[in-house]
Amino acid sequence: MRWLQALLVFALFPLLLSKVWGQDAEIRNTAWALGSYFALLWGYVFWLIVQPGQVKRRNLGLVSVFTAVVGVALVLMLQRLPFISALYQATDWTFSPVRLIGFVAGVGVVEEAVKLLPVLWLAVKLRQIQTPREAAFYAGISGLAFGVAEAVSYSASYTTDNFYGLAYGVVGTGNYVLLEVLRLISLPFLHCVFSAIAGYYLGLSLLAPQRRAALILLGIGLAAVLHGLYDFFAGRWLGIVVAATSILMFVGYLRSAEQITQHMTGQADGNRPGTLPEPASSGVM
Repeated sequence: MRWLQALLVFALFPLLLSKVWGQDAEIRNTAWALGSYFALLWGYVFWLIVQPGQVKRRNLGLVSVFTAVVGVALVLMLQRLPFISALYQATDWTFSPVRLIGFVAGVGVVEEAVKLLPVLWLAVKLRQIQTPREAAFYAGISGLAFGVAEAVSYSASYTTDNFYGLAYGVVGTGNYVLLEVLRLISLPFLHCVFSAIAGYYLGLSLLAPQRRAALILLGIGLAAVLHGLYDFFAGRWLGIVVAATSILMFVGYLRSAEQITQHMTGQADGNRPGTLPEPASSGVM
């Protein structure tokens, strides 16, 4: 019974970590383990929501590893480029339109474009993705991987700040726990939703190759705007509103996915003959 195996794994995994590591657990190792644990749970929930059909485990692993390792390194490298670095520096300004531009055109565009890279490669180069639902699911997994890698980095800094802050009575343990929960659980899923929106437009572009570039840019731009708005309003009530709007927007796309696909396919058939090839059979999730 696979469901029972999964139940045992997810129920006992934190207990196993406490037994193996005990008091010797390091913050980065713990953050990676718990971040991956929650990402697997979110990935299953996301799979139930999107219902992408057959997806290859190999491709899921490729997307996750690429984004968590190469993608994060690429973001750090792009941040040093002259124009992009200026946009990132603008995010440190006080509450102003310039700061919003920095979050949208800098953080949002760079991170959403990088998260979409492995999915774009699978879809266009290898032709392993056939539908908007598949593209959205793979992109969402890429977003989860990026969110976990980011959470590991922030967890280390939060731990240091909390240690020195407590010595001066500045940071409370309750706030530290909330920050860790936010980084390890909520924000990876938000990264997942932002990326899935961009991935959905990538999937639409497969149905209308003559408009591929425009649809991909539109998807990245929309995801970047939502991402930037959330970062800009983070810590305020409007941040929660932006997060909820992003989730509802993506669910709206899924509810109309078949109708949009039929419309796009009809237009493509009228302008260009031929259909996409069927993917090769493999293991499915």
